[in-house]
Amino acid sequence: MDIIIAGAGRVGFRLAKTLSIRHNVVVIDKNANALQRLSESIDILTIYGDVEDPDTYNSLIDKDFDIFIAVTDNDELNIISTLIVDDVINVTKKIIRLRNPYFAKSSIASKLNITDAVFPFELAAKSIRFLFDFPKANNVKNFIFTDFKLVSLAIKLKDDKKIFIQDIPKDIIVAGLERDKKFILPSLNDKIELKEEDLIYLFGEAQKIKEICLKLNYESPKEIKKVAIFGSNLLGIEIAKALVDKKIDIKIIDNDDDLCKKASEILQDNATIINSKYIEQTIFEEENLLHADMVISTSSKDEDNIIKSLEAKEWGIKKIVAINNNMEFYHLMHQLGIIPARGPKASAYYSIIEKISSTQVIVQRNYCGGRATMVMRKIFANSLLIGKSIKPLKLDDAKCYVLRDNQIKIFDKKLILKENDVITIFLKSYQESKVEKWISNL
Repeated sequence: MDIIIAGAGRVGFRLAKTLSIRHNVVVIDKNANALQRLSESIDILTIYGDVEDPDTYNSLIDKDFDIFIAVTDNDELNIISTLIVDDVINVTKKIIRLRNPYFAKSSIASKLNITDAVFPFELAAKSIRFLFDFPKANNVKNFIFTDFKLVSLAIKLKDDKKIFIQDIPKDIIVAGLERDKKFILPSLNDKIELKEEDLIYLFGEAQKIKEICLKLNYESPKEIKKVAIFGSNLLGIEIAKALVDKKIDIKIIDNDDDLCKKASEILQDNATIINSKYIEQTIFEEENLLHADMVISTSSKDEDNIIKSLEAKEWGIKKIVAINNNMEFYHLMHQLGIIPARGPKASAYYSIIEKISSTQVIVQRNYCGGRATMVMRKIFANSLLIGKSIKPLKLDDAKCYVLRDNQIKIFDKKLILKENDVITIFLKSYQESKVEKWISNL
C-alpha cells in the first residue's frame, strides 16, 4: 500500500518504521531534524513542510494513496491536514489521532469524512478500566467477534507450589508466555513449569479465566474498591471518568493547583482531589492512601512513574500500575513487580496498526509489546466459505483454533466451515505477513 503519515514524532516514527517494511511510506513534517533521523533509520520518502499548508502536498497531487494518517501532537493540525488531503489528493482511507476527549463524543469524524479516529487518552483509560473486572490481571483485551478475553497475568505462586501449563484447563488457551524478556508460544505438547515473574497470556471465557487467576496469582487483591491516581492530568482524569460507574473510592493526587481545579470541576463528587504542594512518600500515610487496592501513576515520564510505584510498594500496596510511555522501561517495570500500562502514544500506535491490518471480517490485535499477534476471521451469514472444507495453517510459531458454539476447538485437521465460526490464530509477529495472506485468501 501507499501511505502518507503527517507527523514525525514518536508515534509517526514508529508507524513509519513498522509500515515501511511492507508498504511505501511518505512522512511529512516541518521538523527537519526529525525527518533526518527517519531517513537515516529507514528507507522512506520524507517531505519537509507544514502539514496545514496545501502547497506541501504539491508533489503528491497526481498520485493515488491508500491511507493518510495524521498523528501530530496538535488536534487542529491533524484535522486541517485531513481536510486538505481530502481536497487535493486521492486517498482511500483516512486515520486521525485526536487528544481532546470532546471529539470522542462528537460527530466530527463522520462530518470530516474520516475513516477512523483514534483517541489515545480514552484508549489508555479503557485498558486500565478492564483491570477492575480482572483484579489479578496485568492486561485485558476484548474482541468484536467473540466474548472471550485475552488476559495477561503475572505468576505469583504460594508456598513453592508447582504448576505446569498442562495444569490449565483445556478450554483455556495459553496464548503465550513471557519469560526473561523473551516471548514463548507453547506448543500443545510442551511441558513447561510456570515460574515466579512469568507473564502468561490466557484466552477464553471470562469467568473461567478469573478462576484460574486465583490459582496463579495469590498476591494481587481479589477485588478493587479503592484506587489512588497520581496525576490530575488529562490521562488521570480520563481514567477516573472510566471508573465512575464502578462505584470505586477514587483519590487523585497532584501538586498543580490549576490541574487539580480542572479535575475537580470535571469529576465533581465522583473523586476526591488532593492538592499537595510536596508529593513525598509520607503522603501515603498523611492522605490514607496506604489502604488503596490499586495505585496508578500517570506521568508522561516513566522514571517518575517507577519511583512513585516503588514508594507504593514500600507501603505494602499489592496492585501497582504505571503508565509506560517508553518501551525501553517496559521490562524494568515488569521486573520490579509494576504493571506497565500502555501510555497514550503507545495506545495510538497499536490502535492505528490494528486498524490498518483489520477489515470487516478480519481483526488483528497485537500483544506482548508487539512481539505477538492474534488474527481472527469470522464466517458471516453471507460468506461463500460456509460449507467449504479448509486445511489448517501449518506454520512455525503459529497456533490455530476455531471458535464454534462458544467453544474453542483446536484447528489441526480439515474443517468444514459453518456460519459464525471464528478462525483464530496466535503467532509470533514475524509471521504476520504469511498468516495474513493465508487467512485473507481462504
